[in-house]
Amino acid sequence: MSYTLAEAAKLSNDVLQAGVIELFVRDDPILEQLPFIDIVGNGLTYNVETTEPTAKFYDVGDTWVESTGTVTPTTAVLKILGGDADLDNFLKATRSNINDLKAEMIAAKVKALRYQFLTKFFYGYLTGDPKEFDGMHYLINSYLAVDSSYNVVPVGTNITTPAVLKLSKLEEAIDKVKGYKPDLIAMSKMMKRYINAYLLAAGGISYDDRANKRVQTLFSIPVSASDYIKDTENCDKDFGTYFGYEPTTPAATSDTSTSIFVLSFGPKQCCGCQNGTITTVPLGDLETKDASRFRIKWYVSCMLQSIISCSKVTGVDPDGAVGA
Repeated sequence: MSYTLAEAAKLSNDVLQAGVIELFVRDDPILEQLPFIDIVGNGLTYNVETTEPTAKFYDVGDTWVESTGTVTPTTAVLKILGGDADLDNFLKATRSNINDLKAEMIAAKVKALRYQFLTKFFYGYLTGDPKEFDGMHYLINSYLAVDSSYNVVPVGTNITTPAVLKLSKLEEAIDKVKGYKPDLIAMSKMMKRYINAYLLAAGGISYDDRANKRVQTLFSIPVSASDYIKDTENCDKDFGTYFGYEPTTPAATSDTSTSIFVLSFGPKQCCGCQNGTITTVPLGDLETKDASRFRIKWYVSCMLQSIISCSKVTGVDPDGAVGA
């Protein structure tokens, strides 16, 4: 069974811990929907179907041809994400509202954790940095070798030049999600602004009421503008192994390109895994300075078991005029 972080917070008896989880997921559409599988141990091995079996019609007396799909075993290895925060004892003794000071300190550390997790959710690359997990940019096509036809729509016109977005290309990426209903279209804020400029000129933006709030939709799918998707991606790997993003260049600033992700969430789709949830540990007074220390930590990773449950459009010019 998998829980979102918000649901896990309801099951926690630790008031501070529940507050940390609530802060972590607040106002982020990915964390609000991303389910997490609790596992025992430091990793979860799962099979990814990389080649589908085929079937055909036969005549009487024909020789039958065997066709079996192939799976690639992979492991989502848990990584340690966390940080320490110190509360100065002098401020603790002299400030009239201790809880507010502590809450501000914890909130700042939670913000840092959220930044790291969501950055690696898109751009993590285990081979490039063994301390982090593989993110969606890599997971979406890591099993496809040089065939992007399953779930990647590259639009760059050559090895360094991104192309303007046509919404038909986004619709093509949505069509590549098979057997699952997409839950979210994630893009950069700049990309969303230029899409909305086109939509307003073409007749208007569509909205839907979901979970007591109004959300923008495209092709009846909620749209999210993410602070963590870059407008400076490399686009020269449309034309190589990683199709739109070169994970061995973590800065990803060689081209003015971006990507749009079509995500479906679930245990077999885009999913997180963890050993326990986010925890806060009071470490007590320090020997080297007059302060008390709190540690916030999380043993976490991401996985994508079905490669046709998510897709992406890469090599997009984020500030180009959007077309049909």
